[in-house]
Amino acid sequence: MSDFGVPYSTSYFSAPSSTLDPQLFDGRHLKSWVRQGVLTLLNDFFQQSFRHSDLWSRVWLAGSGVSYQWSASRQPADLDCLVGVDYVQFRKANPEFAGLSDKEISEQINELFRSSLQPRTEDWNGFELTFYVNPGATDIRSIKPYAAYNLNYDEWTVAPDPSAHAPYDPSWESAVSNDRDMAKNIATRFTGAFNDIQVAHNDALRRNAQSRLELALNQGEALYDEIHHGRREAFAPTGNGYADFHNYRWQAGKREGTVQILRSIHQHAEDSRTASQSQLYGVDFPTADTLIRRAALYRATR
Repeated sequence: MSDFGVPYSTSYFSAPSSTLDPQLFDGRHLKSWVRQGVLTLLNDFFQQSFRHSDLWSRVWLAGSGVSYQWSASRQPADLDCLVGVDYVQFRKANPEFAGLSDKEISEQINELFRSSLQPRTEDWNGFELTFYVNPGATDIRSIKPYAAYNLNYDEWTVAPDPSAHAPYDPSWESAVSNDRDMAKNIATRFTGAFNDIQVAHNDALRRNAQSRLELALNQGEALYDEIHHGRREAFAPTGNGYADFHNYRWQAGKREGTVQILRSIHQHAEDSRTASQSQLYGVDFPTADTLIRRAALYRATR
């Protein structure tokens, strides 16, 4: 938990720069090596996993990395590649997915992104390049991104606003402050219980500390999921994108260190569950939704 509570510099709160990132752009045009490099990575991946991606996929670079608010000090910098899926065409080209919903297809692609593609792009030419399918965002404009550059057609779909800046609402800052205080309280109880387990001299003390640890873990996971899932909803078709409160809450949470605290606790809980499953069964179990989706794919390919 090396980044436990350490605030991040986030582009969301930075003043707009006078130009787009010169490592990526010549003026307002994306450099050819960036476009070709990302498309090559993605197309090679799709060829190994699916058929006829040219018929059903649309590809954008999106987010703060392609906006005028790109100059946060984090290294490597974020670069988001969002893929829009035409689900009708996808099912025609990949009939084994015919029984899956749009959401399940998106989850399957995203799972493969995380396991097979993104481990190779955590530091891609100085960028942490991530790939993601937003369910229901065949047209990226539906999720109201900061900016979106179409790699298929080498042009802007959503041009960046050179005067864009983070919204401000005192009630939003109050919510952010409450998140921070709650996360710090959870972290204090989590750390105390964890340390008590290490030095407990009898089973009763150890069980008591374990109960306190599990309570802190559950509360930390619940708050993390609330903030994280809210941010996803901000960029769903029903959200307000860049200016949505839930996006502000997530970005401010990174600025304050709240997200880092909660992510560390969340990861500890995940690691503990994985270790328990491995010890008991000798194998790690995916979620129920993942098992159902995989079962549907297995039946379709038999």
